[in-house]
Amino acid sequence: MITIFIRTLLIYLMITGAMRLMGKRQIGQLEVSELITTLLLSEIATLPIENPDVPLLHAIVPIVTLLTLEVCMALLLSRHPRLRRKIEAPPSMLIRDGRLDQGELLRNRLSIDELFAGLRQQGIGDPCEVAYAILEKNGQLSVIPKEEHRPATPSDLSLSVKREGMMHLLVSDGVVNEYNMKLLGWNQTRLDALLKKKKTRQQDVLYLLCNDAGRTELLRKENVT
Repeated sequence: MITIFIRTLLIYLMITGAMRLMGKRQIGQLEVSELITTLLLSEIATLPIENPDVPLLHAIVPIVTLLTLEVCMALLLSRHPRLRRKIEAPPSMLIRDGRLDQGELLRNRLSIDELFAGLRQQGIGDPCEVAYAILEKNGQLSVIPKEEHRPATPSDLSLSVKREGMMHLLVSDGVVNEYNMKLLGWNQTRLDALLKKKKTRQQDVLYLLCNDAGRTELLRKENVT
């Protein structure tokens, strides 16, 4: 039992490291080579866990080999765009200026129902409202509406907008997020001063947010029974 636990832990750590090296992506964002590598890694990893008679090296060596090939291929393709274009399938423009390219639809073996479902997921109910619909290399559908169907922006209305950036989590459930604190140039002294001003303790904070412009938002914990 201890042997199985140790094997599982080692394989888990290796697979976690491998996936981090491959990049932070969701399954639907993986390219073909990445998806194949992921599937092979999952199959190989189960061998020494399910069968204690299989040496651990029989999993470690293939995992390291696949990971090395994937990383080397990614570096090679990034340095040689022409080679990337020959190996990888280019994006396909399915709709241009509201007109459907039936040839591209057929080449990608995509049905009308699937295309319309993808448009609906992007909030588009009429393909005539689409300026461009592009099937990306990872299988995702990118949709750009025509100008007259896009939501109005402050620039369209000639309005000046104060840029506040995004909210960063400084304190979560009473625990300080050191990364975000450093990112915004905060320190513990400044945090303590703010908490004193808000008349609350750090351990009583559910979350403390601060955006790039310095605006803060604090929510205290509630006594939930």
